[in-house]
Amino acid sequence: MEVNEEVRRARADYADVWSGIFQNSFFGEQAAWCKKYHVEYLVHLNHEETMIALERSEGDYFRDNREVEVPGIDNLSQLVPAAIHTPDGTWNVNNNFPKLASSAAHLFGKPKVWAEEGGGVGIDGKFEMDFQLVRGVNALQIRAPVLRGGGDPSVAAVAPVIPPQAPMLAWYANRGGYLMAIGRPAARVGLYHPGNSIWMGDQEADRSTTKLGWQLLEHQVDWDYFDEQSLSSVATIGKGGFQNLSGQVYKAIVFPSMTVITRTGLERLQAFVKAGGKAIFVGKTPGLIVDKAFMNAKDVPDLSFATLIEPAGDITPRVMAALPQPDVKLDAAFPRLTYTHKSWQDGEMYFFFNESNKVESRMATIAGRGQAQAWDLATGEIHAISGAMAESDAVRFPLVLGPYETKVVVAGPLPGVVGAAEPSFASGSTLAELDGDWTLDLNGKQVTTPLKSWEELSTPAFAGPVTYRKQFTSNAVPAGKRAFLEIAEVHDYARVKLNGKELEGHAWQPYRWDVNSALQAGSNELEVEVRATPAGRGGAGAPAGGRGRGGAPAASGLLGPVRLVAR
Repeated sequence: MEVNEEVRRARADYADVWSGIFQNSFFGEQAAWCKKYHVEYLVHLNHEETMIALERSEGDYFRDNREVEVPGIDNLSQLVPAAIHTPDGTWNVNNNFPKLASSAAHLFGKPKVWAEEGGGVGIDGKFEMDFQLVRGVNALQIRAPVLRGGGDPSVAAVAPVIPPQAPMLAWYANRGGYLMAIGRPAARVGLYHPGNSIWMGDQEADRSTTKLGWQLLEHQVDWDYFDEQSLSSVATIGKGGFQNLSGQVYKAIVFPSMTVITRTGLERLQAFVKAGGKAIFVGKTPGLIVDKAFMNAKDVPDLSFATLIEPAGDITPRVMAALPQPDVKLDAAFPRLTYTHKSWQDGEMYFFFNESNKVESRMATIAGRGQAQAWDLATGEIHAISGAMAESDAVRFPLVLGPYETKVVVAGPLPGVVGAAEPSFASGSTLAELDGDWTLDLNGKQVTTPLKSWEELSTPAFAGPVTYRKQFTSNAVPAGKRAFLEIAEVHDYARVKLNGKELEGHAWQPYRWDVNSALQAGSNELEVEVRATPAGRGGAGAPAGGRGRGGAPAASGLLGPVRLVAR
């Protein structure tokens, strides 16, 4: 139904009052009780990915979370590869909604950020976890399917079987969550969250915010949402920007298309620019100044002080030139590379995530000093990165990421105990291609076949294990190099035994093993044990829950190619 200006203003005034009541009388009361009795208060709202619905049902996200100890989100399996990178051109669904919770934590000085569904086993589950970690969520409530015996009451109960992927994922989540929770958030760009304009029914403001958020990430510009409370009062002006309660300083604030701006916010924004900050308006600029009530607003803001007004409505080269220099620079575009950056007392930590299903290789330059080092969340090991070069206040290094692979890179002094230096994965020489026939123990049958999915081998809906065996002869490893066994694609868990030596299991990319100590001159015997993600909630074949959109189930088994590489 078409509504007139008076109705829009009345609704905005109602939303403003209602949001304040909800903040103080519901969330504020619960937060005060939890603080009094030393209970950690964590909570999520609803409809975080559709902000107009959230604002109408629960007020303002950031007001509600002002006193919450652990801001959270409600991820109902929608953060999977088949769903998030398929924009429909309208930008009415914000898949970057995990940043709402992490931004609230950063703005209000809280170290922890919670997700009710923080990911799980399998490609989709691991992707969900990393998608949230890289957007600042660090208290991840993960899930894993448990295999149980049949339901026949006449048969003795069978103890539940925990798939080997589950504890591996738990260690990964714990290490990753810890690293994401310590130190100071380092994003220097704030993306203003136009709650006041959304109260006025401004759908363009909501969709502009979603679009600009994605475009900033595609240019490797990390950002936080910056809310009206921070603009008007909570953040302090100093150190050339707005400083939040975590000590983080925003050097630039990007404003999406908007209808209104508050008078207090406008005055503070002018002071921010005068102190050296950058105010950048992208799209429609606000046409009204709001004091206490929307109904009485009539003044038009003078934005002549703004650093840049970009009417195009996109993150253009002009906008990029006006922003602070990004902490991450690449030698070629990589739109699906996201990262988060935390400043530690003695180093800079970067968590990189390749959100594409392709292998990508770049030279990356990150802000920081010292030795570039890889911190492995799966094993807890630390390795210096070969080929890294210090450049004044930056470090340059080769960044190679497989499909959906993550990497933690720290620039700083090496700890006392580290593993062997990590070789460059940007180059290598193939020692052996392990193609042709393999021998499989497949669900009670022995099969000799080239690598195919279990579905193609007439064994669908099977979780394994399946043992693959192959004999091969390898070329000699060149002097100064190490031999690695690399599997391009396997679903989802693989454990390797080479010439009788057991190696660790892997449950996500990269499926790569250092086999230098196990490889023999002449004939070699390789075994690979593979398990698929069991069916069930979050497992293979499970329908996408909640608001998610599921794709076709992944093929199971060892798909390859498999090769031995010297690096």
